[in-house]
Amino acid sequence: GGGRKVVDESLSAAEAFFLGMVARVIATMLTYPYLRAKVMLQSTYGNAKVKPTIPQMISEQISEGGVWGLYQGIGPELTRGVFSAALMMMVKERIGVMVRELIDGREQQQLQQRSNHGR
Repeated sequence: GGGRKVVDESLSAAEAFFLGMVARVIATMLTYPYLRAKVMLQSTYGNAKVKPTIPQMISEQISEGGVWGLYQGIGPELTRGVFSAALMMMVKERIGVMVRELIDGREQQQLQQRSNHGR
């Protein structure tokens, strides 16, 4: 029937969870150096009149700790964010399947009603 197609096109819970994890790790790896530089800028310079820009803070982090300096303290951020993102992706996928099944079911009903009235 038409209902099987919805399930075939959707991700399994495990696939959705894994994709959510991978996406969050990549996003965190890309944005963390910027966010860390921003936080360090605020905590180090506060309301100072003259303070470095975020790119200057990033280059300072690289000169002090190499590339690893950009990712200092990323562990807790990854742990916190990855599981919530993975769970959200899994739940979103399940809700999407249920909504598509509801819509498909309504369309089937409407088609049956139209064919019954046409007789």
